[in-house]
Amino acid sequence: MRSLSENAIRLARVLIAIVFVLNAIGIIDQTIPAKEMMERGVPAAIVPWFMFAGRMLEFIAGVALVFGVFPRTAALALLAFLIPATLVSHSFWLSAGTPSFMGQLINFSKNLAICGGLLFIGASSNQPPGRNINYMEFWAGYKF
Repeated sequence: MRSLSENAIRLARVLIAIVFVLNAIGIIDQTIPAKEMMERGVPAAIVPWFMFAGRMLEFIAGVALVFGVFPRTAALALLAFLIPATLVSHSFWLSAGTPSFMGQLINFSKNLAICGGLLFIGASSNQPPGRNINYMEFWAGYKF
């Protein structure tokens, strides 16, 4: 039963990381979030830097979640990224009475659910590693 539980936790981490990795490698278009950042007052000159930093964080933390490398830290880093991103990109209260209201509300709710999953991972103290890999032994045997 323990193996089933550990494998379910690993699968859950992979499933929650997919959206961040896809976003980081550019499969999910980021032109609209960049435009929204500028509309909310972020100077146009630093928007590309914010986008790059966000993508790097999403990629590194997403891959870390998949492989079980510091999963709690990775989940909390993604949570710290997702909260402001959700408030900027899916502020449904600003689109009340418009055709985009329902889409914004759905995406806001989806991100809340993802926040819950990340918080659960971050709060769980006994996260299993990616696949019974002793990372200290792995790196100790690696020749730089």
